[in-house]
Amino acid sequence: MHHSLVISKFRVALRPLTPVAIFSGVDGLVGYDVVIRDRDVCVVDYNALPADVIMKLGEVKDPREYVNVLWNYRATLPCKFTSINNVGRLPPQTRVKLPQERLVPGSSLKGYVRTAILYYLLSSMALSSETLRRLVDLSAEEPKYLATPLERYVFKHMRLRAQGGEVDILQNLHISDPLVVESVKLSLDWLNVFERGALTTGSPRPIAQVPGIVISDGTFRYDVSVIKAEPEFVAQGAILETLKSALKKLAEIAGLDLVGALRRFGCDLLDYELDIVRELSVLRKYRELLESFRSKYCGGAGAVCVIARLGFMTGHMAKTVDLYLKRFHPEIYEDVKKYMSSKVRRVWDEATIKLVGPPLNPEKLLGLGWCELCIEKSK
Repeated sequence: MHHSLVISKFRVALRPLTPVAIFSGVDGLVGYDVVIRDRDVCVVDYNALPADVIMKLGEVKDPREYVNVLWNYRATLPCKFTSINNVGRLPPQTRVKLPQERLVPGSSLKGYVRTAILYYLLSSMALSSETLRRLVDLSAEEPKYLATPLERYVFKHMRLRAQGGEVDILQNLHISDPLVVESVKLSLDWLNVFERGALTTGSPRPIAQVPGIVISDGTFRYDVSVIKAEPEFVAQGAILETLKSALKKLAEIAGLDLVGALRRFGCDLLDYELDIVRELSVLRKYRELLESFRSKYCGGAGAVCVIARLGFMTGHMAKTVDLYLKRFHPEIYEDVKKYMSSKVRRVWDEATIKLVGPPLNPEKLLGLGWCELCIEKSK
């Protein structure tokens, strides 16, 4: 990227505070893709298998016997990922959620940043309920399009008719994939869904659970660049005004308080989770951890590190406009809940909580995806 186009550049360091789960969308099978050894778990790298292992697998007539070959070579298998085994033995062919190859890719971080900026800008707009009702599409065929008009209102501007489409203020925000990855630790752990009511009983049991390989520690470093939107052009009249208007929209990202936006969204997410967890005495340890995060990241405005939440099983509040609607327009949020209930054909509410850890030991259960983001302006 040409240096003269960059208005400002940041270095961002991401560090998990609780296990983070960003999955590839492909499950591994225990015994085939995932081999659980004595002290760790190996996600097998089939592209790097030694010749003797390939020969042995080639001699097997029944693919069900592959598990025995891989077990015999378990100590020397090449691994895409190696993780700590937290859950004990799992039966062969148990499905395990596998991590993204880059673990926390830049696209995942940008998705979170986009939601945080949307929340921040909406919070400062003082939209009326009447305007907001026009921008929340409760007639959308699919839930993912419900907030499309609202996002367009905040982020987008029409291009010239000859160009077609729209500009988006975040197209000038670039986030790299991790440039440096340090001290990463992965764990095989249980991802659980509990009914909140069940967590008030003595021995709560999850209503759903799946094993997955999560990021339990490490540091991921990214470059974030904001690109200027002031190209030279020759135009006049209405065309010139349309271009200027589109460029003005694109330039909004340059004046944004990125740290402030991330802090506000992260701390409001934290408060939302704390309101839930405070009612569940069995999650005392998790509550104390969240309260320590609040003291550290949500006190003064001068700190360069903020709390964030991203990845799998972090809930719709971290990924949509729902937190904004719930806090500032609860009557519209109630309408969204009714819309969602009609789409999923069950009562869509906040009666469950997603937690990582041993399901029979509530003292060790934590919410997924809490991270520290430290943001430093670079030259």
